Amino acid sequence: MRNVQNNTALTVTKIHGLTFTVFYIIEQVLSEFVYPYLSKQVSKLLSVFLSAVFAAILYAALYIIIKSIYDKILTIKDKKLNIEGTWYHVHIPHYLGKEDYSQERISAGVTDVSREFSDFTFVGNNDKFYMLNGKLVSKSENSTHWYTKATKLSDDNDFDIIEVYEAKTKGTPLKSITSCPYCKRDFKHPVEIQEAEKFRHGVHKIDIIVNDGKCTQMRAEYSDCWPSLKNGELLFYRTEEERNERIRLFFEEAKNFKEVSSDKEVEKHLYVNY
Repeated sequence: MRNVQNNTALTVTKIHGLTFTVFYIIEQVLSEFVYPYLSKQVSKLLSVFLSAVFAAILYAALYIIIKSIYDKILTIKDKKLNIEGTWYHVHIPHYLGKEDYSQERISAGVTDVSREFSDFTFVGNNDKFYMLNGKLVSKSENSTHWYTKATKLSDDNDFDIIEVYEAKTKGTPLKSITSCPYCKRDFKHPVEIQEAEKFRHGVHKIDIIVNDGKCTQMRAEYSDCWPSLKNGELLFYRTEEERNERIRLFFEEAKNFKEVSSDKEVEKHLYVNY
């Protein structure tokens, strides 16, 4: 078992150490050749002030340059760090471990990802997407805003990033269920329940998919903390078209599932009556 480390803090410490080393070398050269000449041209007080200002600017500039180079090296060594920017996501809801095809509307939206070395920030907004007359439409119904509270880049687990998120829904998240989520007993008729609180926390386990040196997709599991029942698969795409195609596929699979289930119910009814 490995100890948990703050990789970004360790990286910043290394960069400051390297920056100070370069800064010290340059300062020694300036003290030998530039500062003596400067002190002869202006007063001692002004010379000290200018030297201090120049030293501060020099250190800041060196830090920015070295940080940029160091970060570039990190992304070259690990392509999975290159996930910054805009992603289009969709939540595929699960119920009792399977895709929940009883849902007529699912959550999808846009996520902005930023990075500071090995730390990531996800900021997303969800709207409701559904099919209407054969067309995919969206509506800001019970819209949800969620964002990162903490992330950890993993190097020895079955996922790339684990993220703790905070979410807030404007309305009351409701869900129609056909069986009890605890004892798994089937109901005679669908029951509508409150699926989650308006304000909640949860966990994302994210896998980053790299094709031809580029991060083209992210696949994640999402799970709200108790007492929320929200869980399932979270998919991120680089284009809106890819995301919308996956949403259409979900509703096509849901339609086929309902048709098959309906046929089985009819067969069961006929068999019992016979």
